Amino acid sequence: MKKKIIIIILLIATFKTEAQTSVLKVADSLLSIGNYQSALVKLKSIKSPSLKVLTKTAGIYQGVGDYTNAIVFYKQAYNLSPSDKIKEKIGRSYQASGNSSKAIELYEEVLKAKPENRLLKYELAKLYSNHLKVNKAIDLFSELSKKDTLNPNYQYQLGVAYHKLGQKGFYDSGNHFLKTYKIDSLHLKSIYNLVKFYKKLKFKDSTSLFIDKGLKINPKSVSFNQLKVKDVFLKKEFDTTLVYLKTLEELNSKTMFTYKMYGLTYLKLKDYEKAKSYFRIAQTIDFKDVNVLYNLGLVNKALKNYKEAEMNFLMSINFQRPDVDANYYELGTLQLEQKQLKKALESFTKGYENNRKNYLILFQLAMLTDDYYKDKKIALKHYKKYISSFSTRHAASTLYAKQRIKEIKKELFIKGERVD
Repeated sequence: MKKKIIIIILLIATFKTEAQTSVLKVADSLLSIGNYQSALVKLKSIKSPSLKVLTKTAGIYQGVGDYTNAIVFYKQAYNLSPSDKIKEKIGRSYQASGNSSKAIELYEEVLKAKPENRLLKYELAKLYSNHLKVNKAIDLFSELSKKDTLNPNYQYQLGVAYHKLGQKGFYDSGNHFLKTYKIDSLHLKSIYNLVKFYKKLKFKDSTSLFIDKGLKINPKSVSFNQLKVKDVFLKKEFDTTLVYLKTLEELNSKTMFTYKMYGLTYLKLKDYEKAKSYFRIAQTIDFKDVNVLYNLGLVNKALKNYKEAEMNFLMSINFQRPDVDANYYELGTLQLEQKQLKKALESFTKGYENNRKNYLILFQLAMLTDDYYKDKKIALKHYKKYISSFSTRHAASTLYAKQRIKEIKKELFIKGERVD
């Protein structure tokens, strides 16, 4: 009798296994034509799913950006058969969803068991770097760079991490960006950072050299064309400045920077009518920009439009505010460190209202609203503003903002919410 029962149990188990294998094949065929929703329906119809079914379901959810459900099914798979591999996948889902603290916690646990996992160390190091654990990031990136001396990105990430230490890490950041370039002479991000590095050191020849290297690799780069505009303008090569401003227009970079530089260039060339027309365009972007108003005053003065010039100068004075944005920034970061998120949000908001040119505050405001509010449209607005106004100021922040814009848009699309 017992033998019969065992045989029946084995037959049932075999039947279930074959049935689930069949469903997996159907799901794979549906996925091959992009019909992931029907594939999920098939997989979720199984009453007692196997490890393979659970991980397949979780993987589909992760692939379409539904990280909450991905985590749910990966956790079910982990409970069925605990493994570091699944724990890592749960961590990656948390990371993609924006819950970096949980991702860091899981990655650290996996690396205790498998310290040789370099790919995971790299992900963890980037998370450390982005979440104020810079020294930990430096330690990991240094370890990785010693094990793989030919990987330029390890050196680049070291440069980014040291840069976050401010003046303390300034020279180290430049040295690592230079090491990156020596390993890979086409590494645009390192070249861009070397431009900023040498510019701060006031090494004009080196600054120009790396701007030209960047443009040679990517002539259509808005960032490098903007750098070139400033470079040749400061050299008083105004005809060349106009050439690169024209390039920016052709690249559809119709920004405040472009029109202000057009206005300044024509002002230097004493073509006052053209200077005035471009400053007027700049005013349509920001009517209260005090530099535009001041330069319009100079233009109208040169054209003997004295009443207009007087109005321009008066407005440039009235629109100037006391610079307290730096104070609000420091207050906000202090409150952030103490987990006083609401207070930090208020400080960053006030700081940005005081000075809308402070890109550091805007980026902090974007990240904090991303963490604080469930409505991701608020953060999306700030990230978009950061990209449109400050994409050339800090490469790592720009990269992060662009990635979050993509992820948030994807999340909103999946939820069926409209995104402008």
